[in-house]
Amino acid sequence: MSRELFSSADIDTGSRFLLKVFSDFLDRTEQLPHSVLDAGCGAGVLGICAAGALSDFGLPPGFHVRAQDRDELARIFTDYNARRNGLSEEVLSAHTEPLLAGPAAQGWDLILTNIPAKAGLPVLEDFIRRSAGLLTKNGRVFLVAVNTLADFFRTQIMAAGSLLLAEKVGKEHTVFVYGKADGRADGKADGPAEQPCAPLVFDENFPRRYPFYIRNQNNYEMEDISYRLDTVHGAPDFDNAGGAVQAAAKLAVKISLASKMKSGAAGGGQSALLIHDAGQGHFALWLALYLNDEYKWILSGRNIVALGAARAALAAARETPHTVPSVLSLASIPAVDIFLDRERLGAAGVGGGFGLIGFFPDTMPDAEAAWKGISSLAAPPGLIITGMASAEAERFDRKKPPDWRRLGDIKRKGFRALAYRLNPDPITLYHTV
Repeated sequence: MSRELFSSADIDTGSRFLLKVFSDFLDRTEQLPHSVLDAGCGAGVLGICAAGALSDFGLPPGFHVRAQDRDELARIFTDYNARRNGLSEEVLSAHTEPLLAGPAAQGWDLILTNIPAKAGLPVLEDFIRRSAGLLTKNGRVFLVAVNTLADFFRTQIMAAGSLLLAEKVGKEHTVFVYGKADGRADGKADGPAEQPCAPLVFDENFPRRYPFYIRNQNNYEMEDISYRLDTVHGAPDFDNAGGAVQAAAKLAVKISLASKMKSGAAGGGQSALLIHDAGQGHFALWLALYLNDEYKWILSGRNIVALGAARAALAAARETPHTVPSVLSLASIPAVDIFLDRERLGAAGVGGGFGLIGFFPDTMPDAEAAWKGISSLAAPPGLIITGMASAEAERFDRKKPPDWRRLGDIKRKGFRALAYRLNPDPITLYHTV
């Protein structure tokens, strides 16, 4: 497991409790599930254990587990762990997507979730409202939550008109098992009738399509440029731009980044920009307003929900006349690491690489690898602007290859922003790595 994922040292007590309740269910049921959704999969514990337990009964034809998480790193680890446990992609596939996204025609026999409490109460309410509607007739949701949220989930399950089949209370956690209201033996239900429910669709209209994901709708200002941004639950910087981003905006103005972009327009990839770890979109939207010229934009990052907010912000601004003429085209790519994902990121740009790379890593375990990734993606005379914690910025700057020249450096409240330009005739071999 990765140290950056939930419960990285061991299987957490909530998941263990849910699996015990699920095991008891398997011992009693006569109808085994064919389709399983592991919602918020983390490292893949629930989906992998479910597939393993069901294989003891003999997996039915067409059996499949879909594991989903908003974090691209979780998808990678779930996929790795599934293969390590002998599960093929036909049996378990991992996806980077919001909760309850998936194929439109899919009905789930089983939904398992160690519900992420930090997802935000509106998102959790929506999960309860929608999950039973995504089940097959006799399908079941197994949900585990900390005991402090047990009353909340019980109330939401009843308010949704779902059928609460079991509630198991442990020392720290409660497991709820519920299904469609029309699955009752007497055909009666408490509360409103269950309505058919479509899976969540993740596209350029997110989060406007799903307002329960929106945490704040505010006007912001950096370096005398105002912008409006809808921020989402489940990601930082929802109430203001982070310190790294603010430092980077200040540095961009100080070094006249817009004029440097125009002066390097002859570069092969000068019309393409990459913002890696774009977050909620503060820097990308501010930069689009600041540059005021046409570019192809690529946004990347681990958190698909935050990435969706950033993409939606630029898309909405592009639709407003005389607001952001700099967004010529727009794409978003789930990506954990600028080095490991360099081929996918490069394929999304234009021939020759990116004229500007914005780089805002939360953590950077290998500064040299980060430079290799950046160098392989940049188009001479490409530019980098980056913001991060001061200690990590120091490590990053020390590993600067000789073919990059530092243009600027600003420190601000524990953060540091740096800007660099790639020499037209690089002397390192990073472009061929």
